Formats: sequence, structure tokens, C-alpha cells
Amino acid sequence: MRDVKSITFAVLLAALSCVAAPALAAGSAAQQRAAEEYLRAVSRGDTQAMAMSILEDELVQLRTRLLDEMRLEADRGGSLTRARLFGEGMPLANIERLTPHSFFVTLAQRLRFGAREFRKVDWIEAVKDRGGMVQMVGRLIPPDEMGEVRVPVIVSIVPWGKDWKAALPLELQAQIDDLRAGRARGAAPPSTLTAGSGGEGGGETATAPAVVLPPGMVKLFDDALASLEAGRCNEYYDKQMSPNFRRTTGTRALRTLISACESREALREQTMAAIRLARTKAPRFEYAGTRAVFDLAGSGLPYNQWIVEQVDERWYIAE
Repeated sequence: MRDVKSITFAVLLAALSCVAAPALAAGSAAQQRAAEEYLRAVSRGDTQAMAMSILEDELVQLRTRLLDEMRLEADRGGSLTRARLFGEGMPLANIERLTPHSFFVTLAQRLRFGAREFRKVDWIEAVKDRGGMVQMVGRLIPPDEMGEVRVPVIVSIVPWGKDWKAALPLELQAQIDDLRAGRARGAAPPSTLTAGSGGEGGGETATAPAVVLPPGMVKLFDDALASLEAGRCNEYYDKQMSPNFRRTTGTRALRTLISACESREALREQTMAAIRLARTKAPRFEYAGTRAVFDLAGSGLPYNQWIVEQVDERWYIAE
């Protein structure tokens, strides 16, 4: 009797599942191809290929939604969302120039994703979802040298003319929302320390001691910011850049750098962001304390370090 009841219950569950979400067997060849294209891009960590495998309309909507939020915030004098999504060092003007695909690729640097390498996919079911979306359910079959464990996967796909493309995964959308809201767990900012669990109010954030920089270095940063904010790029390269830099940079190249600085507000904003970030960090000193290296990794800047050096007892920006 118990076996009969178990069989009846299993059949009932299967029937209810079919009513709630009609299955399409293992999906068509086009559906499987779309899902596998996305999975292969993820398994390689290739964000460019991931962007190409996702329906462009979904990337356009993502870009529009986040840009509207960042623009509104900028109009109010804020930049918190931009800093959380792209880093404090990336100006809004640079983000606005990104295409939907490059917007996703840049944003993906702050997301976590991954899939195991696979030889092929054992597709189990293609389940209809809302809005024409189909959930492709399968198991990854690994290469022979990677054992026999078959990892289950689900890929959302949507119609693309007569073909199919991957949808923007809900997991990545959730990560983006977590970043926007400050819920994402990442490295603590340099100005904070996490209290130990044994202390009173464990897990709270405690303010770290302020970074103390040499007075001459602070003056260098203040003067450089003043020059850039006023658009005096010739002064910046002549007075705040190191004599060693000017000596090793050709006259024509230096004129090009000054011209780019004067004509591109976004470039000046990027440099000012680097200086402001450096002011909040404790540098690593080298060469008997005459060279200071500031770690700017993860700030959204196109470089990971900001370096200043002391020449004739005066601090300059090195490069």
C-alpha cells in the first residue's frame, strides 16, 4: 500500500509541474545552442563573449536603467551608485560613452560568475516561462580528465527573431542590485575597520585612524587639484609633475598630454579622482622614503597605482 501511495504522489507532483510550467522536452537545437554559447563564455570567464551571447535589448535596458539612476544622482551632487558599480575613479562621462556591450563588460568586473568546464551538456528539459522566456535545465558533462560529476545548470533564454539568445541572468541582476544598495560583501574601504566578534557590538564598522601624509605631499595634492579644477593643465605638467617625467618625455608628447588634459574634462576628472583617492590611503614607501606608491586597485581607474616621488626635498607626481 505504501508503494502505491508513493507512486501516486509522484505522478501527481509531475502532473502539477506540467500544469504550472509546460515542458518542451529538451528544447530545440537552436535553444540548446543559445544556452551553450552563454555557458561556454562563463566557463572561460570571457565577459566579451558573455555580452555577445546575451540579447542586446536586455543589455540596453540595463544600461539605460543604471545610467538614468547615476545621472539623477549626479544632478543632486552625489556619486554613490557610480562608485559602487564602477569605482570612484571612473567619471560619469566615460560611462556614458560605453555601448551596451562594453557597459556590461566593464560592470562585470565587479560581479562574480563562473561555470565548470564541460565537454557537452545533457539537456533535461526546456520549461516555458513568462514573456516567451524558456528555462533550459541540464547537466554539464565534464571533460574526461575532470572526473564524472555532472553539475546541474539553468540558463534563461529568450526569442531573437527565429533564433534564441541568453537573457540577462537573474543571479547577475541580483548582484547588481546588491552593489547598488551597498549589500554586496567586498573588501572594506581603507577608512574603516571591522570590529572583532568578541567585542561589544561585534560586526559593526569602526572608524580607522586618519591617514597622515607628509605635509609636502599634502601640498602637492592640493596644488594639483587646484590646477586641474581650474583647467590649468600646463601648470599641472610644469609644476606638479616630476622633473624626471618632464625630462624623459619628448616635447611633442608633452604638448599632446597638455592638449588632451585641456580638451577632455573626463580625463581631468579621472586624474582628480586618483589624487583624491590617494589622499585617503597610506602609501608604500620605497627608495629610502623618496618614492610613495598608492594602491588604487579596484577603484575603476585604468591604472592600479598612483606614484609620487621626492626630488630635491620636494614631492612631485611621478607618472
